[in-house]
Amino acid sequence: MTATASRGTLTFYRPYLPLFGAIFCCLLGIGASLAVLPFLILDQLHGSRIEVGVVVAAVAVAAVICRPIAGRLGDRHGHRAVMLVGALCCVLAGLGYLVAGNVPALIAVRIVHGIGEGAVYTGGAAWLVAMAPADRRGRIVGLYGIWMWLGITLGALLGTVLLREAGGYPAVWIGLAVAAAAGLVLVLSRPSPQRAPAAAGRPELLPRSAIAPGIALSLAGFGYAALAAFAALHLAARGIDNGIAAFNAFGFTYVGVRLFVSGLPDRLGAARVALWSALVEAVGLLLVAVATNLVVAILGGLVIGAGLSLLFPSLALMVINRSEPAHQGAALGAFTSFWDLGLVGGGPLAGLVASLAGYPSVFWAMLVAALLSAAISARSLARPAG
Repeated sequence: MTATASRGTLTFYRPYLPLFGAIFCCLLGIGASLAVLPFLILDQLHGSRIEVGVVVAAVAVAAVICRPIAGRLGDRHGHRAVMLVGALCCVLAGLGYLVAGNVPALIAVRIVHGIGEGAVYTGGAAWLVAMAPADRRGRIVGLYGIWMWLGITLGALLGTVLLREAGGYPAVWIGLAVAAAAGLVLVLSRPSPQRAPAAAGRPELLPRSAIAPGIALSLAGFGYAALAAFAALHLAARGIDNGIAAFNAFGFTYVGVRLFVSGLPDRLGAARVALWSALVEAVGLLLVAVATNLVVAILGGLVIGAGLSLLFPSLALMVINRSEPAHQGAALGAFTSFWDLGLVGGGPLAGLVASLAGYPSVFWAMLVAALLSAAISARSLARPAG
């Protein structure tokens, strides 16, 4: 069906919809937990702000470790099985939040939740790549990312509404478990994909095909981390109110560009689009760095979103094209972990720069990181078989 249906019709996309829905349902819980856990720890468990940071970050740490392992297991045992295990972990995490009565228990639940998120995303991405025609992989991966971000964003809203209007924390955790169970059912609705023929040699935990694109992704991710953490503070220091609007503008173009032109990496070449995407991000960071009013800052956020929107699917397509089909799951899992590393490292790095040289220097430093990301893609463009 995917090979013969018209590429823009619902018939073409129908086989992918259950996997899009599954990542959306499972990531609703990630967004909901992010929205309410800080209040639970501070108000109900009487924890500290440091404990808030540790609990929130536990998901990302678990996901970073889980993704490459999930990719290898998917290559060996099937991506459907990995995605099912991930969705089940998300269900168990929702039930675990219900009974966790202290911070150590919450950390344990967050680790389970991070394993679930990492397995669902990695299993689903590799499964979609195996299903998609070669000339539409970039678009399919891009759309998959949109459903992921929508899940996180709407999950935060859902968590807030359930907390305030529908019964407090138990309602949030039950809603999280129910949403993940719906994702589990969606995965079960799809038959197991055809396995790729076994490749010679054992897959590497960190495949070489993922290293250069992964480093480029981490470097670009620094800019997102800086925008999220310091845009409002940077603008407030210049007497500009409502600086968070620059970060909100990022989300608008991030989703919009990927929704309408995510097929560009397939048509123009992955390395070429990755190069220009990183350069566009650098321009956006420049605008935020020099902004003297909110309009310029919002324009910068819009430009950063446009750049990063196509960067991930472009670099992911480079990884896919340079990996053997039997090892694509491991390669994608390792590659995606670089994004998490960029976010985990970008925040503290931006904070260090801000402490030493002030808020504008944060965005100048991240501009340099974006240019380094572009240089890696340019090198890949010059040496496509490297």
